[in-house]
Amino acid sequence: MIDIHVHYFPQPLFEAIWRFFETRGHGLWPIHYKLHGKAHVETLVSFGVERFTTLVYAHKPGLADYLNAYVLQAASADARMLPFGTIFCGDGEVRHRARRMFEEDGFLGIKLHPFVSGEEVDDPRLFDAYEIMEAHDKVLICHTGSGPVYDAKDGADRISRVLTQFPRLKIVVAHCGAFEYCHYEALAEEHPTVHFDTAMNCVHTPVFPNSCPGREFFLRFQDRILYGSDYPNIPYPYDEQLKSLRALQLGEAVERKIFRENAERLLALPI
Repeated sequence: MIDIHVHYFPQPLFEAIWRFFETRGHGLWPIHYKLHGKAHVETLVSFGVERFTTLVYAHKPGLADYLNAYVLQAASADARMLPFGTIFCGDGEVRHRARRMFEEDGFLGIKLHPFVSGEEVDDPRLFDAYEIMEAHDKVLICHTGSGPVYDAKDGADRISRVLTQFPRLKIVVAHCGAFEYCHYEALAEEHPTVHFDTAMNCVHTPVFPNSCPGREFFLRFQDRILYGSDYPNIPYPYDEQLKSLRALQLGEAVERKIFRENAERLLALPI
């Protein structure tokens, strides 16, 4: 099994994120797995995950470089990690940083979280990075839907503007675009490079309500949906996500695609 939506921060940043989740209002949740480093990886592997991403994001200048270096060091020592970094426009020199990430350091892609960074996915300052990513077949994973507690609902339109200029850019929409499912369905119909991850979808929890686009969505986009969990920043046991997807009764062939094959193809991984 490949998990496309796993976070991998240094301990101090994980602890800051967990404090945010647990002390802020707005319906955020208690963290079930407060793990980092070796314990984080070993626990994830115990669930049957063989390979996983290292999703990080930055909210201030200087942090992206630190996180990328942390990920690169960890991934160089553990082949199970699929190295994803991030870019923060406020650092400047986006083209230079992107070239280093994708032409020298071997990152498979980046994670962007506009609600945290304050930088939208269609920010023109990112276009130099997208050009390089498109040329090198790299992947953008982005949280642009309003779930669980964000106000902006224009993420699909912003991605559409990006793909107008970079039509071959591979994009994974986190959380299947919750809660604007219909907007992202239309986006995916128009743009074949748009994919989805399953993180926190169809898990019946009050902290992320109404977060299931339905069985037909998973069948319709079965070749472009990748399993993701949002581990370790989840409020329930890891297998709840697995059980929620299997309860859809999609069939063995579709489950193979979602749990492994689509990720192998998208990331061009050895099979």
